[in-house]
Amino acid sequence: MGSESSLPKGGQLSEEAFWNKENGEIQILGQRHTAIDAQSLCNFLDSIVGTQVGEVIMHSLEFRLGKSDAARLKDERPNATLDECVEQLAKSDRLSGIGITRVTLAGNSQDSIRVEITNPSVKGSAGAAKSFIFSWWAGALSSLLGTNLDVNGVVYSEEKNVIGCRIVPR
Repeated sequence: MGSESSLPKGGQLSEEAFWNKENGEIQILGQRHTAIDAQSLCNFLDSIVGTQVGEVIMHSLEFRLGKSDAARLKDERPNATLDECVEQLAKSDRLSGIGITRVTLAGNSQDSIRVEITNPSVKGSAGAAKSFIFSWWAGALSSLLGTNLDVNGVVYSEEKNVIGCRIVPR
């Protein structure tokens, strides 16, 4: 992580996460973040409202955040290609502790998008855990491609420690 002396000003995008220990701030993609146990958050949300409602709540939040993050990225880097934007967003997953993200765009078509995360911070194919990572990607890719996309077919392999899904047209 970058140090507080190199903290970007005014929410600017950066290539690194920044941690200002004196002010107690972490910045990723120019936005302030908080380190939390996301798996516990998802499990707790499911326990109090049920897996279906937990999934809907997390989807609504993460989809909106993904769209917002991708729009900010495009505003700051208007000449960036789709692949460059996706690469930067995948890097933000690594920086924030989500895991190692690989996005496969077949011919830059929204019909064939696959997202896989190795060593995911949140594991689960139902409830809030299902939506935590992938709804953010559905929102981000919806913004970048200019169409509404959704999450489909989330599968977690405990043996490989990989979670993946398809992002499909809504």
